[in-house]
Amino acid sequence: TDMIVSKDTQSNFQSFLNSSESSLGMDCSVTVLTTGFWPTYKVDEVALPMELLRCVDTFTRFYESRTSHRKLKWIHNLGTCVVIGRFDAKPIDLVISTYQACILMLFNQEEAYTTADIAASTKLSMEELKKYLQTLSLSKHQILTKNPKTKEISDADSFTFNRKFTDRQRKIKMSLLVTKVSQDEKQSTKQTVDEDRKHAVEASIVRVMKARKTMPHSQLVMEVSQQLMKLFKPEPKVIKNRIESLISREYLERDKDNQGIYKYLA
Repeated sequence: TDMIVSKDTQSNFQSFLNSSESSLGMDCSVTVLTTGFWPTYKVDEVALPMELLRCVDTFTRFYESRTSHRKLKWIHNLGTCVVIGRFDAKPIDLVISTYQACILMLFNQEEAYTTADIAASTKLSMEELKKYLQTLSLSKHQILTKNPKTKEISDADSFTFNRKFTDRQRKIKMSLLVTKVSQDEKQSTKQTVDEDRKHAVEASIVRVMKARKTMPHSQLVMEVSQQLMKLFKPEPKVIKNRIESLISREYLERDKDNQGIYKYLA
């Protein structure tokens, strides 16, 4: 459902751009997901180029004009960009990550940068930056030329745009540096999602019971499942556990004559 809503949002954003005669100078597509129903991601600080910042600011203005109770949190490390590399032989479309784009677009301003210069300009941590520089200068597609030509990257190493680079393809998908997720991080993410879903199930139970006042167990489970199916499919066991939790906290009670019927406590 998030993906369907996001497509509608993107369509409305395009209409917003057309009606306001705003020009971003590039195509911009944003996927908006609901926190709590997707894994959590580490957010690194990054200084976006003006071209990308204009897209972020414009979309934020559009989104906030449509809703007042939702706040956008940008996860730039999941983004991708297509930039044109204007090499001596021919221009080539480069499919890269947002962070790789932040690095490469610096070379529109200056011919050469040291690792430390790039870190200062992009605000990326040195550890993360060196990984991205490896994908751009030491991988199969060497878009940047590194000096000295060693496999290790130091703070003082210098990088220049490799105008001599060429390839048979007109479009290249660069290595996007997929970060390995540890087992602990996976477990932590699962626990966070499970906890958020518990709250969502409880909120749905309370909404249904507040409206109906009295309801048998099977019907309550069915209505809660229908309410939440657009977000996720709750297990009946999870719903039962959340009902028990709400009873213990005196939001609900069982009917004295029929234990299979719940009553809402105002």
